[in-house]
Amino acid sequence: MKEINRLLNNAKTIIFIDFEGSQYSQEIIAIGAIKASLDNKNFVKKIFSTFKCYIKIDEIVGDFITNLTGITNELLENEGLTFPEAMEKFKRYVGKEPCKFIHYGNFDTHLMHNSALNSGMNDDEFIRYFYENSIDFSKTFTRYVKSEKNTALSLIDALKIFHTNIETNIHDPLTDSINLMHLYNAFLIKQSILKEEYIKVLKRSPALPNPFRKVLKKLESEQKVTYKDFMTYVEEDLK
Repeated sequence: MKEINRLLNNAKTIIFIDFEGSQYSQEIIAIGAIKASLDNKNFVKKIFSTFKCYIKIDEIVGDFITNLTGITNELLENEGLTFPEAMEKFKRYVGKEPCKFIHYGNFDTHLMHNSALNSGMNDDEFIRYFYENSIDFSKTFTRYVKSEKNTALSLIDALKIFHTNIETNIHDPLTDSINLMHLYNAFLIKQSILKEEYIKVLKRSPALPNPFRKVLKKLESEQKVTYKDFMTYVEEDLK
């Protein structure tokens, strides 16, 4: 797909990533990632080791986040690294080969910004590299696949549409990064589902003029459509 080619810009190493954030300060409290190499069609070719760590923060996690993720203040205090320590460890995991970081939604970059800012690391070379090579896969995905209400899908609901195995223990950052990798691969491989969902998006699009909507409806029912039909629909729309 041309859009994926453009986003990857020839990168053949991908880090699928997910951050969990605190409720109030919205800082990163956990990182999950899985590294993969891509083949010449940008499918996942090889999966490398995974990465997971917890990060200490000065603020409280928040009850909502604890109930959602199971991450507590005590867990972070006992097992968490400082943000600079976590970034150094993550940097070693990423390695020196050029790569792209793929996440689902823009909240991950928001969390990174807050944590880096609070730690005085917003100008850190590795964090700048993350920003410059970060891809929000949900933006591309939502162009072709949406809910029946024409809204963006959650990662889990997106996986269900593509009939893809879902790793349990969702809202664990490593689990979510693995699920994102599954969705990325399904998006590229399961073209028949993608086409079917894209047609639904086109039909529901409020930006699609009525004449084109009527043409699509006929085509979907395998009826022949001519230019004369199209002009008739245009004229009807002008009445």
